[in-house]
Amino acid sequence: MGACKYCDSGAYGPGCAYGPNGMHEHTDDEMACIFCGSSSYGPGCPYGPHGIHIHGPGGGYCRYCGSGSIGPGCPYSATGHHEG
Repeated sequence: MGACKYCDSGAYGPGCAYGPNGMHEHTDDEMACIFCGSSSYGPGCPYGPHGIHIHGPGGGYCRYCGSGSIGPGCPYSATGHHEG
């Protein structure tokens, strides 16, 4: 488990005094949602924007859906593109 990029806390969810939306964000693990720590992709995040899990960058997979694809086709990205 990493630390919040804004306050260095190990907590997930609301309560970050320095985050722009008051949420803790852990961007140091591409295998976990930055908002809740889950390994899931897509809908179901209790803290992510629009309820979508977003993973940390890297790992060769789309941060939003977990696909190894690049370019258009992501059902969860705001741009509709797979993002690493």
